Amino acid sequence: MSSSTFRHRARRGRLLPRLAAVLAIFTAIFASNVPTPLYAVWQAEWGFSGTALTAVFSVYVIGVIGALLTVGPLSDLAGRRQVLVPGLVCMVIAALLFAVATDIAWLGTGRLLTGIGTGIVTGTATAALVELDPDKNWAHSAAISALTLTAGATAGPLVSSAMLRLDFWPLVTPFLLVAALAVTSIVLLVKVRWPRRVGQRKAGFRLRHWRPARLSVPREILGSFALAGGAMCLAWSTGSLYASLGPSLATELVGIDDRALAGLYAAAFQFVAGVGQFTARRQHPARLLFTGPWILGAGMVICVAGIVLTSPWIFALGTVTTAFGAGVTAMGAVATISREAPADRRGEVVSSFYVLAYLTMATVVLGVGSSSDWIGLEPTMITLGGLTLIAAGIVVIVGVRSGRAWFTPSPRDPGNRSR
Repeated sequence: MSSSTFRHRARRGRLLPRLAAVLAIFTAIFASNVPTPLYAVWQAEWGFSGTALTAVFSVYVIGVIGALLTVGPLSDLAGRRQVLVPGLVCMVIAALLFAVATDIAWLGTGRLLTGIGTGIVTGTATAALVELDPDKNWAHSAAISALTLTAGATAGPLVSSAMLRLDFWPLVTPFLLVAALAVTSIVLLVKVRWPRRVGQRKAGFRLRHWRPARLSVPREILGSFALAGGAMCLAWSTGSLYASLGPSLATELVGIDDRALAGLYAAAFQFVAGVGQFTARRQHPARLLFTGPWILGAGMVICVAGIVLTSPWIFALGTVTTAFGAGVTAMGAVATISREAPADRRGEVVSSFYVLAYLTMATVVLGVGSSSDWIGLEPTMITLGGLTLIAAGIVVIVGVRSGRAWFTPSPRDPGNRSR
């Protein structure tokens, strides 16, 4: 058998397992974003506060962090499929809870289970994609994962908005679709034959051998970690704002009466942020950490102008500008951490990086919800726009002074030194 024939058969034998991993990632991110256009509907029907709304969104973070730190490392030992299936089962249960919800407690429980499932599935399935690549091309697998994440994050609000427009049981149908996708993923994972020695349970594994992920940052990269972490927090905070309150901003502040149309703002944010990440993937991280925050900050200023002028079009322009800047900033932050983290401690550093970003994301969303109950949503957004612009400026200034951010990478940038 020629080597080319062998490679062709190897690729065919890995196609269905890779499809199962991709579908699992899509399902998790789709499920995470499906509720976005529906929060305002639940709030109007059940009369809970803005703080309660953002708390429901933020409880998701608890689930994600818990899963990342505990179940994530387990898949290296217990096997990828053995961990993915329980994560998808969490998705099914969460979807059913949303579909039959009668008060906010049901939403909070469903959101928590969605976070747990997402934390389990995304990291484990991404690792499986790398292992299933016939050429072991991690960059190619990472690109597939990133595209799948963008597709899921965009499709979630789109489907819910479509169900709202069609009045096709909008509080039930999207979650039945989530459950169907999760069940399909489970069937594929269970029935499809995986290549030997790929994502299998380690011989002699015992649960007592498992330990949660450690969180630590080596002193020698604290500067890079602080800059990249700050940039990631900036990007994810704006993303979480649209994921939790995007439709509410559109309906309450810029005069959009159609909730289905308002939900498209969240979908547009996710899509354009994904485009920003894709277009920035070949740029030097230092350039991204210079341009990304400025674009993001400018976008928030435009959003505030749209709110003050009650202009949906200006607000839409601000939304896509902010989203593109967030995507570019996030790509620069991830690239910086990936490059600077020591190989023997990369897992600890990356885990610390994402925990910081998730916690900041939840804190900002809760703060916005509480502030909107106290002083109103419009003053809160105007204040947040100013704070975001200041934070973006701080990220850029710190990056430039340290040589880690510049339009033309500085000679002091560690990435320019020979290794």
